Amino acid sequence: MDAKNAVLRVLPELQELEEVDFSKYSSQYIPLINAFAETGRTGLNEFEAFVRKNGLEPSTVGNFLISLFQYLLIRYRRYGEYSVVKPAIKVFITLKGWLNENGFEKEWKLLLHNFAGYIVDMAGKTVEREDCEEALSYLTFAYRIAEEAAGNFKEEYFGELKDKAGEILKALYEKCGIEGELPKKREKGC
Repeated sequence: MDAKNAVLRVLPELQELEEVDFSKYSSQYIPLINAFAETGRTGLNEFEAFVRKNGLEPSTVGNFLISLFQYLLIRYRRYGEYSVVKPAIKVFITLKGWLNENGFEKEWKLLLHNFAGYIVDMAGKTVEREDCEEALSYLTFAYRIAEEAAGNFKEEYFGELKDKAGEILKALYEKCGIEGELPKKREKGC
């Protein structure tokens, strides 16, 4: 099975991945996701069970998601492909949830530190190509990521990133005729 179809078996809800060129995806996890795809099962929960059943560490699932995110990010940075923007952001959302739910909070913080700027940059691209509602959802997420990064890391960059994300979001509000303020900071666990 080709890599794209195997990835889609693990993450069937991310139909945007169908538009991504996987011809250069070379990951150590390809044999694993191919083996999973051959079982006929689908979904991240099923993939987790498959990983456990095969005696692999639970972190294998997170590492696969990270390798997928990195591939999408490389295609964005190196080739300027817009087709990877929405799936990359969705994989990042999935990573955030998966890592935090499975006790990998430190790894999440590392990813947040390393990739928050890319998420804001990619979400900003949706303003040019998506309708207001869709761009708003991606930019709101990016703003919250920047806000989380600014709250966790003391480097000046993250405060500036939050400001930049806020400016892009305010401009989108204006463009779309939306009145109101930026999203309020959420309390932990909300």
